[in-house]
Amino acid sequence: MKFVPLLIVGVVILAVVWALAKKRFVAANVKVKIADIPSIFERLHATAKEGSFAVFMFTPPGEPSPDGAINLQFSVEGGRVGLDWVLIAPSNVRDQARFVQFAERLGYRVAEREMNQVKYLRIEEGGSLPRLCESTIRDLYSLSPDSDLDLIPEGFSWP
Repeated sequence: MKFVPLLIVGVVILAVVWALAKKRFVAANVKVKIADIPSIFERLHATAKEGSFAVFMFTPPGEPSPDGAINLQFSVEGGRVGLDWVLIAPSNVRDQARFVQFAERLGYRVAEREMNQVKYLRIEEGGSLPRLCESTIRDLYSLSPDSDLDLIPEGFSWP
């Protein structure tokens, strides 16, 4: 019977440690608008911390579920901020050629890359990356300026 209180305390401690560890690895996401993209880019650029990123997630109009969400991100790689089209989400894989054609038509150079066994497309040159991000969301996917985007910031603070 003496061990029951100790067992309960042990279970509570394990639950707290598990919850804290889970919270640490779950990125906080916030809602932003398309108009916030240039400021988010500038904040990330000012930080310029290797491995920092800002992921934008949105579900295009007419997409049946959040599983069809598009993911677009700015990230710092090799000391440079770039725009990445990560080829993990089924919708990003499905729309890869569409995104490349769109970006190239606007004068951007798209490079294929792979890191940690994840393939992605990266753009570092060709013009304003915030403008390309905005155009992709607004023009390629027909989101209105007042639509909410999910933002996952890592390595910098927002807002």
